[in-house]
Amino acid sequence: MIDEIYNLYLECFPNYRCSRMCFEEFLKPEQAVLFTQYMGDRLAAFVMIWGNSIALLCVDLPYRNMGFGSRLLRKAEEHIINAGADKIILGHGSHYLLQGVPTTDKQTVPFFEKRGYTAEWTSANMILPLESYNINSINIPALPPNISFRFAVDVDKEALLLAVDDAEPHWRGIFEACSDPVILAIESGTNRIVGFAIMSKDGGRFLDGAGCIGCVGVVQSARAKGIGRRVVAEGIEWLKIQGIPCVELRYVELVDWYKALGFQVIGWQWMGEKATQTLGTT
Repeated sequence: MIDEIYNLYLECFPNYRCSRMCFEEFLKPEQAVLFTQYMGDRLAAFVMIWGNSIALLCVDLPYRNMGFGSRLLRKAEEHIINAGADKIILGHGSHYLLQGVPTTDKQTVPFFEKRGYTAEWTSANMILPLESYNINSINIPALPPNISFRFAVDVDKEALLLAVDDAEPHWRGIFEACSDPVILAIESGTNRIVGFAIMSKDGGRFLDGAGCIGCVGVVQSARAKGIGRRVVAEGIEWLKIQGIPCVELRYVELVDWYKALGFQVIGWQWMGEKATQTLGTT
């Protein structure tokens, strides 16, 4: 079953190819709720559900426009509403591979819009090749002289979580479970952590060998001083030293901010959702 699901995913999302290991690590399909549609012995379509998230809805090309997607979506919605959720989200959630609905296929977003889904924003996937990257060529505002950078060690954990609570409190669980290196911006004198970012040498999902930078945050009292941008630049330089060929970013809202650091957009994800109270009208 997992082989069939993975292979159909690759057929449906050729621009978001990933390894079988990555697919299983992020989606854990053996634990997800799955509804399937077969044509003979061939898997024609499936929907994967995690909590109130529709993590994937895939229909094989020969079977599109035959109602399979609509029927599976209705089954997924019924399952989610019966579980008591107040809204349904597409992609992002406790387990996801695609953070939203990729806009590459021009029919996909209208399919969900027709069924009552809306999106307040569209996130970007971005890439930065590192072969020619030079930290000194990036236009970064001058830092306050009392800011330095280093990687977190075990004794930093409590202080780091306090900084996360100040900057982006919904990330606390991510940092509690994080095993990747975390780069810190430290304010000298107070020795206070004022900025942070997670560095993953093997954090790419859709690009072979890519590293990833995630959960970049700056405490509220230290914002608008260039600290966040410099944290990212220092992290990029570290990944380059490790021999990583490129950096992959996902779930990006601040597209222009990352473009200023040299990143390029390679894809967009429509962050659709729908309140369950509207299901009776679709």
